[in-house]
Amino acid sequence: MKNGFYRVIVIITKSSEVGFGLFQEKEYYNEHFADMVFSKEELIGVKFYDCTFTKCDFSETVFDECRFSDCTFASCDLSMIKLLDSSISQASFKQCKLVGVDWTEASWSRIVVPGTLRFDECVLNHSTFIGLALPKSVIIGCTARNVDFRETNLQESNMTATNFAESLFSDTNLAGADLSHALNYAIDPSVNRISKAKFTLPEAISLLYSMDIELIED
Repeated sequence: MKNGFYRVIVIITKSSEVGFGLFQEKEYYNEHFADMVFSKEELIGVKFYDCTFTKCDFSETVFDECRFSDCTFASCDLSMIKLLDSSISQASFKQCKLVGVDWTEASWSRIVVPGTLRFDECVLNHSTFIGLALPKSVIIGCTARNVDFRETNLQESNMTATNFAESLFSDTNLAGADLSHALNYAIDPSVNRISKAKFTLPEAISLLYSMDIELIED
């Protein structure tokens, strides 16, 4: 028993009734949730600390005033989730689908904590991070097509080997960020901060496209 709540190990299989009897407590600590189906549901005011979610389906679920602190998601589907006034800190996502997520709907601390989000080999298509302070975040080996990074602080973030096709960068802080081996980005150096950022050739040539110059092959 911790803080008035019993710790319950929840292992739910996909054959279980969807959403039935899940998350009856208001706080969970160090729990492992596996193969859980909780799609198109609503969860209000539940807090998770140091929890792990493996192969869970949360697609189109609404998280209202929830909290995820130091949690790990592995091979989960979180596409189209709503993070209404929910807080996320030091969260890690590995091989997850997070399509169409508006991260600006979440409740973010006024105190900027570096490395709040980590994405490894995730699908982040059609999501938005506009205006968020996310320095030292990790976006490695992801597919981030048509993602809105405008006015986002990604200073010193690791964004290596990620496909940024059709994604938006404007007034984005990429100073010191590592975009080596990243693909298909369209970053205008005149409207973004890229001081000491790392890029690799030949993709880095795209940084010149916004300039009024002519490239001639010798």
